[in-house]
Amino acid sequence: MSRFSSIFIFLFTSLHANAIPQISGMWLLVGPGNEGAVKLTEKGLRIQSEYDLLVDDPSLSCIPASASRIWANPGSRILITQTQENILISYELFDLRREIPIGDEFDLSELPSTRNTQGSYFSEMGSSFARYDNDKLIIKSENHTLGYIRTSRGIPQSETTETIEEMQIENNMLHVTHTYIDKELYEEPFVLNYFFRKIDETEITPYECTEANYDWFNELNSAE
Repeated sequence: MSRFSSIFIFLFTSLHANAIPQISGMWLLVGPGNEGAVKLTEKGLRIQSEYDLLVDDPSLSCIPASASRIWANPGSRILITQTQENILISYELFDLRREIPIGDEFDLSELPSTRNTQGSYFSEMGSSFARYDNDKLIIKSENHTLGYIRTSRGIPQSETTETIEEMQIENNMLHVTHTYIDKELYEEPFVLNYFFRKIDETEITPYECTEANYDWFNELNSAE
């Protein structure tokens, strides 16, 4: 190999590496984030109207209702690790571990990309693949099952839902734009934004979820 070729490869590799967003590290949600208008179709409104928070919220059984619900959980640590082959995301909530291949649609697994530390898979989080686009990491997910983007309001997702998560570092903050696309449920894509700050911790604390309950919620309502 010539000296010129070696220099060219070095420069190309360096430029490519600099373009990849360095999102590895421990992150913590800052504030509630924001969301666009949710415009549900007739089917979406029917599912929402049938939703009962005290019965249908998957969190009652330590099950993630959706990826959005997990990203937006206040006070829960999120550890992101980038490798050449995968994006690994460890969520403190429910001890979830998400392994996402870097590639394209051909890399989508028949199994969900998320499981907990006990080995249970969760299709509510979908099957995903990731790719880089300049300074963004983009995660596309399909193969969801019924779940809820917002459990307090019963905003649904279904087996026809596709999502796009765009991650970018701005002013030392991790910005995540989460777009839900489903013509059967939404008249237009539903877009949510989250913001995270990096923290010094390097390990995820075990959540060790047990069957949840809303006794506190019932007591609050009975007192009103």
